Amino acid sequence: MRLQLEYYDHNESFAKVLPVAGEVARSLQSKDGGEWVLFQLDVPVRYEGIPYEYFLLRSRWRNTVIGGKEPTSVFILLVRDMHDVQDGFDVHNFPHVAWGMTQVL
Repeated sequence: MRLQLEYYDHNESFAKVLPVAGEVARSLQSKDGGEWVLFQLDVPVRYEGIPYEYFLLRSRWRNTVIGGKEPTSVFILLVRDMHDVQDGFDVHNFPHVAWGMTQVL
């Protein structure tokens, strides 16, 4: 699934790297039972001097999934190495950088 990710709130300095487009590489579940997607960017971004090719995204809205008909507000976590993201991952191991809005492309 292809998505557009735009800035929504929580970190104005991060807004400079958005919007971005990319693909959902896979869906997975965190240790606390949250449903997340690993989002692979079409073009890597640099934030605070570090390049990122992946973000973890999760809907902020109850009963709303990423990829639905309407745009969805999401939590954005930074992923330095995609191999660190496995089912049962701990969300505390990935920095929560901002809130975004996703829509299907």
